Amino acid sequence: MNDGTSLSAAHYPWLVELNGVSKRYGSSSHGKWALQDLSLTISPGVWGLLGRNGAGKTTLLQILATLLEPTTGTIRIGPYDVRRDRRNIRRFLGFLPQEIGFFPALTVKETLRYLGALQGIEQIDKSIDAALDAVNLRDRLKSRVGTLSGGMRRRLGLAQALLGNPRLLIIDEPTAGLDLVEQQRFRTLLGTLGAQGERTILLSTHIVADVATMAGQLAVLDHGRLVFQGTAKELAMRSRGRSWLWRTTLERLEKARQHQHLLVTAITPVVDVRVAANEVVARIEGEQPAPEAVLAEPTLEDGYFSLIGGTSSDEDNYAERLAGLRSAYKA
Repeated sequence: MNDGTSLSAAHYPWLVELNGVSKRYGSSSHGKWALQDLSLTISPGVWGLLGRNGAGKTTLLQILATLLEPTTGTIRIGPYDVRRDRRNIRRFLGFLPQEIGFFPALTVKETLRYLGALQGIEQIDKSIDAALDAVNLRDRLKSRVGTLSGGMRRRLGLAQALLGNPRLLIIDEPTAGLDLVEQQRFRTLLGTLGAQGERTILLSTHIVADVATMAGQLAVLDHGRLVFQGTAKELAMRSRGRSWLWRTTLERLEKARQHQHLLVTAITPVVDVRVAANEVVARIEGEQPAPEAVLAEPTLEDGYFSLIGGTSSDEDNYAERLAGLRSAYKA
């Protein structure tokens, strides 16, 4: 890499370009493909990455963070090639994994100074102050990490990802462990950073509100393959004419679900002393479940379910919600 490319990298338009990227764990004969033939261009701004558990999201994030190498395919991050230029990429990269470990005996400031030194960040105290202000943790500067709550440790993780004002910010489950006020604060922060047009932010989350409120573009993975790329509105519109609200009873809902293979995405009890105790409003994805069911304005979650369908875990979640409602009505 010549000096001219290195010096100009801070002002380079940071596209992330993936071409035919695949990742296999294990041997060629008995291994498992986590990603298959993935081609995607991620432009500056905030991108959301959606997919069920095991879809390949974490593998993709780890590859982009230079922690894993793809089995096949090429990736360029800004002016750099992921295979050849890992050290240069890491100078401009911030990464927050879903789980991060800290030394509990260190203070917040000591932790960030240590991590900043590992990254070779200049003007580290200034960078620490900016990061702590961004995540609302300045008042814990001298607190030992071991005394912090789970939400505070998550915010500390966000702060370390922001050290050095990275050009590419990769975040796995950005608002995990944060209360509602902190969630909104961080969404606002990421939205502000993305709106500046100088930074590429990629976040993977299971919280639909994170994607709906922050991401200008979305990518959906399913079984290691890219199945959707576009805006939140475009994904929601995939469900137009297939999202229903059905006021019914728990018994009718369960019977219809078993015989019509309905995908139930939400159940809300009807709070009205004048109706039967087990009446609910069910949100259904798919065909009209009954003549009295009415079309609903599709949401991002509706479009997502329309795209990938239900899973065994969805069945388990439905059963849990149903059991909870029945217990509540009996009480």
